[in-house]
Amino acid sequence: MSEERNGRNGTHVVGVVEAFDPGPSVAAAAEALAAGRAPFALIGGLALDAWGIPRATKDADFAVPVGSAEPAAERLRGAETEIRPLRIGGVAVREQGRGLRIDLVDRRIHFGALFLDAIGEATDSGRRARVGGVEVPLVSLEHLLVMKLVSGEPKDDADVRRILQLEILDYRRARDLAERHLGAATANRLDAFGREAGRPEVVRRPYRNGDEPG
Repeated sequence: MSEERNGRNGTHVVGVVEAFDPGPSVAAAAEALAAGRAPFALIGGLALDAWGIPRATKDADFAVPVGSAEPAAERLRGAETEIRPLRIGGVAVREQGRGLRIDLVDRRIHFGALFLDAIGEATDSGRRARVGGVEVPLVSLEHLLVMKLVSGEPKDDADVRRILQLEILDYRRARDLAERHLGAATANRLDAFGREAGRPEVVRRPYRNGDEPG
């Protein structure tokens, strides 16, 4: 972090915040994926924003099927484009000149089925988000919640808590998705978040001595 000082009035700049305009990234990614006839859905911070949860983000995240990220990234390649694999599965595309900050995520290692389910649901529903004049398929709130449960990172747990405050969330559907794709332990973890948020749909299962802990 650099620090700039102004000796005239004693003020100083600790850091510089660069605004991220998602429009170019969303438009470029949508065009590249459509050219390969790859289905996709908007996820991540931009999806949260579309659902009414403002969240600062520095890239445009898309869920894509396994095998779609690399060809789409190549369609975006230019002389100054940086393309690198994502540790979680997929490809990151960065280019300062065109303002591209794109993550094409497929979660191929463990959670590919969850991402395929989310993409299919978003496509079939006809749900769209408009970003910079471009309309793209938008992940369901329930799938987005379950995706946030995957990492266990503090920022994603914070997003889970914020999503749980929305009355439009279908909690039971979200829990079913969590149990189907992430297992009973994660579904129980979601219940803990749900109780904390005061969700009335959370089923309180009485524990009796000798029962399997839930």
